[in-house]
Amino acid sequence: MVAKATGFSTKRQAAERKAASTVAEQLSLLPPELLEELPIRERIAISRTTHALQRHAKPSSEIGLWPGGYSMLSRDQTAVVWDAIRALSADDRPGQVRHAFDLVLLNLRQDTGEVMLTRDELAQRIGCAPRNISTIMGTLERMDVIRRERRRVEGMQGPGMAVYFINPQVAWNGSLDIRKAEAAKSPTPLLRLTGGKMRKAAKPILTVVPGANPT
Repeated sequence: MVAKATGFSTKRQAAERKAASTVAEQLSLLPPELLEELPIRERIAISRTTHALQRHAKPSSEIGLWPGGYSMLSRDQTAVVWDAIRALSADDRPGQVRHAFDLVLLNLRQDTGEVMLTRDELAQRIGCAPRNISTIMGTLERMDVIRRERRRVEGMQGPGMAVYFINPQVAWNGSLDIRKAEAAKSPTPLLRLTGGKMRKAAKPILTVVPGANPT
């Protein structure tokens, strides 16, 4: 019988992971009533640090119960997005929009919601030209599924590189405290289809119970 190589780490890496795990465990033992008395900024800082230590202690590349980690999805909001994508006209490339949405969910940076794929990487995985990514992601942006920011790059002219973030009311990867803070600043994805084209709804079409469910 041939043994399978499941991973390798140096003594230093093992020691660092053990230390990170110990500190994360100690932070997680802070009483909830104490945390509630802290300002939201301090609570978020503690939460962010705890999750960063946990990820360092157990990298997502390791085999475990959740290989590669997992994201939390709002079932109702995700269903709204799926239905809206299916109802898109052929000109709006619904198949590629759905593929992009799936890739977004699979590539979220913990505690920021940033989509960790470049335009070229998205294009390669979807199987389209890079110039089409702006249109595809723009559709998700109009749905309020994602938001777009411009990040200035030294030596690059123009407004900067497009960076995408998931709407925390749709999905999240990381601390619930930070998710709640971000969700409070984000619009609810409310969609209506008119004449084959997607439009934002003037009023809610779905009542969503706050919170997300692990999926």
